[in-house]
Amino acid sequence: MARLPHYIIEGVNLFDGNLSKVKQRRLLVYIDFMIRNNLQDVFYIGIDNIGCQLQACGILRIGQDVELRRACLRNSISLLLKYECLELVLEDEMDSSNTNLKKNVQNKLRNICKYSTNVKLNPVALEKIKHLYSLQNSMQSSNCLRLQNFVYNELIRRFQYSLNTDVASCRLKLASLLYASGHLQAALRVLEDVETRYHMKVKTVCCWRGIKGERDLQVFANMKPDKCDNVFNELPFAFCVRFVRQEMYCAPYILWFEMNRLIAEKEVAQRIKLEKRWMDYAEVDARPFLYYLQYLTYVGLGERDKQLHAMGKLESYTCIHDELKNLYHPETALNLLGHCYEMEGDNEGALHYYKESLSWLGTNNAANWHVQRVQRLVNI
Repeated sequence: MARLPHYIIEGVNLFDGNLSKVKQRRLLVYIDFMIRNNLQDVFYIGIDNIGCQLQACGILRIGQDVELRRACLRNSISLLLKYECLELVLEDEMDSSNTNLKKNVQNKLRNICKYSTNVKLNPVALEKIKHLYSLQNSMQSSNCLRLQNFVYNELIRRFQYSLNTDVASCRLKLASLLYASGHLQAALRVLEDVETRYHMKVKTVCCWRGIKGERDLQVFANMKPDKCDNVFNELPFAFCVRFVRQEMYCAPYILWFEMNRLIAEKEVAQRIKLEKRWMDYAEVDARPFLYYLQYLTYVGLGERDKQLHAMGKLESYTCIHDELKNLYHPETALNLLGHCYEMEGDNEGALHYYKESLSWLGTNNAANWHVQRVQRLVNI
């Protein structure tokens, strides 16, 4: 029981029914020993050369201080586990269809509150509650905007509870809502706060798409604070910003196209199973959305220089290939940049970026609508 290589085969759990109570206790004692021993046994795992890979990666090249190396390894593994946990929470949050989403969210909130009496499960339950509560607030706020029944103080009070779900996404949705309701100065203050928090060590979390190497332990080692024995004031993760159709009045108009991205019914058949669960929503990486919202807000405030500066940040970020390939939704980021060019009256520039978006994703991409629209304007 000292090593557990590949104990899961697809569709067959080799532990199921094969672990006696005695063996379970032995396993628990061993895992507890590993944790207390700073996970040093991990370095001697031969399967998949895990031990060799750990010893070769930068985690262990920090210096000769054993305790420092152990702390860095602990922090890296902890961040990886938290990252994967957040992915699951986000995926479960949207485990329902558009038609019954509101009722489904309410039922989940009710069930979590009812059954989360286990103290050990409370942190996970609270994490799920914050995400579901945030979604529920946003849907209710969208409906208030649709009915032109918007109460500013009530909105802020509702959002305060879930602002710390991550570094950026919930705050960006709040800023988007404030922009949509005409509270531009308030939206700007929220955006400034997000930009301050969104340091270079923040990692984006997306439960729908993957990027090669995103789970490499070195990625999480690079996220460490200046000293490995320090802890982050807040977890350095930013979720992709997602708007379901019930939140559409909280979102900028250009994202409504993302909720209707197919240009022909045959495109639905081209979606893989996972894509069928999110492609009727609008979803964008947090950083490009931050710059886009800054651009919109400065347009509304009539601050031309700052408007162009925000657009420049968005263009610089999306036009660096290494940055673009590390986005989970590069085609959407390019669509936002194309819309900035449209608002500037540069239809040729807009067309360029919409076509660039299509080079990343040719079908199930709202850029198809944008290209048709802008081409008509160019040909007038």
